[in-house]
Amino acid sequence: MISAESKEFLQDFEKRMRFVNLIKYWLQRSTPTEIRELLHNDDDKTDNLILMVMVFIMDSTLRYGESCTKQDITAFLRELADVYDYEPESAKMLTDYIVTDVLQSNGKVRSFDTFYSSDEQFRDQRSLILLEQQNGSYVLTNEAYEFLFRTKEIDSELDFSVNRFKLQEFIKRGNYGKALRESRELVSRVRNLKTRMDDFMLRCRTNISEVSIDEYEEIVTQVKDSFEDENKKLSDIRTLVSAKLQAIADAQINQNENIGKTEQEIREILENIDTVISEQSRVFNQKFSLSELYANLLDDSFSYLQAGRFDLEQELLLPLQKMKLQDTGNVGKLFAPLYRPSFPQLFGLDFFYSRQNAVREHSKDDDINIVSEDNAETAADIRNRRYVEIIRGLLSFADLNADFCFSDYLESVPKEQLQEQLQEKSLPDVMLKLYGLGELDVAGWRSEQRNIIVPVGEFDLSYCLSELPEELVQMQTILIQKLDEVITLSDDAGNNIKINDFKIEVRR
Repeated sequence: MISAESKEFLQDFEKRMRFVNLIKYWLQRSTPTEIRELLHNDDDKTDNLILMVMVFIMDSTLRYGESCTKQDITAFLRELADVYDYEPESAKMLTDYIVTDVLQSNGKVRSFDTFYSSDEQFRDQRSLILLEQQNGSYVLTNEAYEFLFRTKEIDSELDFSVNRFKLQEFIKRGNYGKALRESRELVSRVRNLKTRMDDFMLRCRTNISEVSIDEYEEIVTQVKDSFEDENKKLSDIRTLVSAKLQAIADAQINQNENIGKTEQEIREILENIDTVISEQSRVFNQKFSLSELYANLLDDSFSYLQAGRFDLEQELLLPLQKMKLQDTGNVGKLFAPLYRPSFPQLFGLDFFYSRQNAVREHSKDDDINIVSEDNAETAADIRNRRYVEIIRGLLSFADLNADFCFSDYLESVPKEQLQEQLQEKSLPDVMLKLYGLGELDVAGWRSEQRNIIVPVGEFDLSYCLSELPEELVQMQTILIQKLDEVITLSDDAGNNIKINDFKIEVRR
């Protein structure tokens, strides 16, 4: 039977084990031979790579309006190819392994035998999958976020609270030597923060331009996070320490050397706690003075800059002394800054009441083209059709050739059609955007539930694919690599467009 003291420190033990089980879930993975060879059989670097992918997914999904797809993860892993010494083309295979095999555990939910403190029994604790898929985009589960936050985000801001917690636990267990060290550490932390605030205020008064708003916000946030909820907890610890000291004083035993040392440690702990509480209140109150000082100094500095200065001696009197008699005609120019400024009259009142002429439909040389809403829609439709035809031509050629170069495709395009696709540099722009994607996951596009929105004259690969017949979109993926050769394209206007050649590989 577990004692009452053991029950106290084992309370909610299953929550601790949940975090441990999460790590076991991640590390107990099977690594295929091709993945091990790709990463040179280095398990440590593999763990680093998996965590990098998790951080990338978190960063991508926390940004407003952004999502994280397999293509995004593949592009990220392609950036790390030089660091991990693998071929960029292997990024797709790594993405499938990390996302499916590791973070989603191939869809299997694992369970771990875990002790539950409530009924003092071992039960299965099921670990949830770290990654969820929502409309083709991946998001981390709450357990994954908790794991990542524990690894970095919660760090220095909890330092004061951690020391206070350790102090409380040492006192409960009667370890007054270590409790004394923690109390001294608390005194040091609060005094260091006070010194930092004093230094900041001095630099504000000396030269406000050398102080950044980020530093001000960092100090204020640290004071708020470290001290706002700590005062009551420190008071409770002081009550606990006082009770321990009173218990020693009331004990009817001979005061031996150990008892005397313990009593001395407890008294010093009490003094340190009183110092921390006093300094803490002073620092917390000083935060308001700091905020007021910073705001006033900023306001004064902006007022000074806006007001400006006119030095009469430098701008007026000294130039007058240096003037010769024949320069008297220029005296009026010296006094010009003292006159009321006069602004050029660009428009008279009659302009607003005069007969208005029609705006020219075509400008001469200013490259400004005023079109109606109908014309704008027509221009967008033309661009949309042009982009669709470019993708149609590429996929039609890819349907007949599994491995080809972009220059080979250009030779098969009729001259009139090529000139149309070169309008507004549409064809080069499409190739650069496809190369930026690196790998076109056509099979993934077919499997996703699509809600196609007609673009307004912008290139949208998903829209272009949806406009093609099904027989042209039956391949799995298309890989695009840049070659060193440069090809030159000429449009009807005689403009030459230089672009790298590309190698295109179709996987069926």
